[in-house]
Amino acid sequence: MNWSDFRNHLVETFSTLLSSVTLLTVAVSIAVAVIAGPFGTYETMPLAARATYWSMAIFSGLLVAYLSRATMATVFGKRRPILFDLGGGLMVSVILAPLIWGLRAWMDPVLKLQQLRLLSIALNIFVISWCIFILRRQIGLEQPAGYRRRDGDEDVPTTRLHRRLSDLEGVEIMRLSANDHFVDVSTDRGVETLRLRLGDAIDEMDPIEGICTHRSHWVALSAVVGVEQAGANKTFVILRNGDRVPVSRKYRPRLVEAGLLE
Repeated sequence: MNWSDFRNHLVETFSTLLSSVTLLTVAVSIAVAVIAGPFGTYETMPLAARATYWSMAIFSGLLVAYLSRATMATVFGKRRPILFDLGGGLMVSVILAPLIWGLRAWMDPVLKLQQLRLLSIALNIFVISWCIFILRRQIGLEQPAGYRRRDGDEDVPTTRLHRRLSDLEGVEIMRLSANDHFVDVSTDRGVETLRLRLGDAIDEMDPIEGICTHRSHWVALSAVVGVEQAGANKTFVILRNGDRVPVSRKYRPRLVEAGLLE
């Protein structure tokens, strides 16, 4: 797993942690769980303990889900949605089940320890988390939306540089970055390093349109989703896979000409 990609996906995912939508969803989920008391918590826990338990459980679940999403985006990219969602649900289950088991054993004095079956907890978490992954994809919060190719979807153009990659079929090249005498090719499935000059790699990207943002970085225009201004002199181009690519002062006019910057 490429740790640079993982870090970028982690930053992208956790950037929504304190958004109003996320906080409202968490608050509503906690309120419903406290009132309904699922999985026997209504019968065995007083109100205060139930509120504490479900607050800790749901927020822990959210953090683990964010971690799982970033991991799946790094391992599988965005073009293997079935593996992405299955892997995400499994990872959430493996990490969260022992946490929930320990939390319930600690906070629920009425429930006997032998009644807490770790495998049952893990299965419940897997089903719930997998359903959430599927729901997010079907309502368009995850890309691609759905699992099947839709009519009108365009094939990813194949370039000469694609032929150098070990994973050729359907891969989308989003960014090229110079790395000494090598080029890091960032795709929707990860990063592959090729022994090649950056200029030669850019020449082999035809017919995909792109632009240099820095002497060491080239990005595909189709992969750009936004621009971030970090301070007075730092500008970054944000790509669909979560990468933040720096923009140097020398290359800034090119981005203005392309309509990416004002």
